[in-house]
Parts: sequence; structure tokens; C-alpha cells
Amino acid sequence: MENEIEKLKMEHQKQKKKSFTLIALLLLVTFVSIGYATLSSTLNINGTSTIDNPTWDIEIEDDADIDCPTGEKCTINPSNPESLTPDDGTGDDAKGAIIWMDGNTVYFKHLLVKPGDKFEFTTKFSNNGTIDAKVDTVTKSDLNATAQRFLTYDVTYANGNAVNSGDLLRAGEEATFKVTVTYKSTVTALPTAEELALINETSQGHTGATSLFTVNYVQA
Repeated sequence: MENEIEKLKMEHQKQKKKSFTLIALLLLVTFVSIGYATLSSTLNINGTSTIDNPTWDIEIEDDADIDCPTGEKCTINPSNPESLTPDDGTGDDAKGAIIWMDGNTVYFKHLLVKPGDKFEFTTKFSNNGTIDAKVDTVTKSDLNATAQRFLTYDVTYANGNAVNSGDLLRAGEEATFKVTVTYKSTVTALPTAEELALINETSQGHTGATSLFTVNYVQA
């Protein structure tokens, strides 16, 4: 009799183990199914999106971005500009100023006749990219010691404000710079031939210089 009872107990324990195993398997299958359904719903995303590539494009676009004041004759981006000599701007082939560009650098030759004369022009830099920019440096060629006795040379914004490192040029905007070269009104005597040679001028009795300036922008 006791053996029969033990057999029944053992059989009952086996049935319980089978039940627990079956429940565990059912739970496992349920969790796997839920996880798969979640994964499937995550992967099945409808719709599209587009991320534009950022672009960097700051430049002087064309000749129209160089502007000489009324009455000033300027020759812009001619062939072989280095070989040309500026004149007083009054003849049939007048070229009172010769201006040309290379990347973010502007070169110019000018001719000033007498104390008090001033040569001035503006140039426009456009930010055609999608990245905001800021001024890193503005570099202008230095007048030599002899030229400095007769001339002053400056680069500002068109409104006369100083150009500072960090000035912003946002995407889609433009900045206009003004170049001003002045024959000092305090000069009482015209330069000698030797002095003219030193300041790189070719016409006796006139003063001038070949100059350049560069505006370097970096990402804001």
C-alpha cells in the first residue's frame, strides 16, 4: 500500500513539472512573439526624409561686384592686368584704375595726380553657401616707407565702419568693402623721379601704387 502511495506522489510531481515546463514554454513563445512584433513595427517605418549637404561658397561673383565712384574710370578684370599701366582716366583709352580678382584677393593699380586726390572703390563678397561665416583676417599690402610719405591706404566696410575679426556673414547675405587710397593733402612737393620709382609709379609727377587686399572667412 505504501508503495502505491509513493508511486502516486512521484507521478503527481512529474505532472507538476510537466505543467511548469509547459507554462514556461508558453511564456517564452509569448515573449518572443511580442518582441518580434515590436521589432517588426520598429523596422516598418513609412515616409522619407532628406538631409541637405552643407555648402561653403564665399566669393566675388563677377565684374558687377566691383564698383567705382561716378566719374572714375575703372578697367576691371582685363587680360594681362599686370602689364597695364593706369593713366589719369581722361583719354579715349582711359584706365584711371585697373582692378582684378583672384579668389578672395583683389588687386588694383591706381593713379593719383595731386595732393588731396583720392581713389576709392567698393567690392562685394557674397555668401552663396548654406554655412554662416565670420571674418578671420583682412590682409592688405603694406605701402613702403616712401609711399607712406605721400599716400594713405585703408580697407573698411562701405559705410566706413572698421572690419573686425569675428564679423558675421550669414548664409545668403553679402558684405561690401571699401578701398580708399588718398594722396596726402599735407604734401607740399611732388615726389622726385627716384621717389616715384620707389613707390612703383611710371609717370613723372604722379603718385600711386600697385596694391592688394584679401578677406579670409572661416566657419562661424
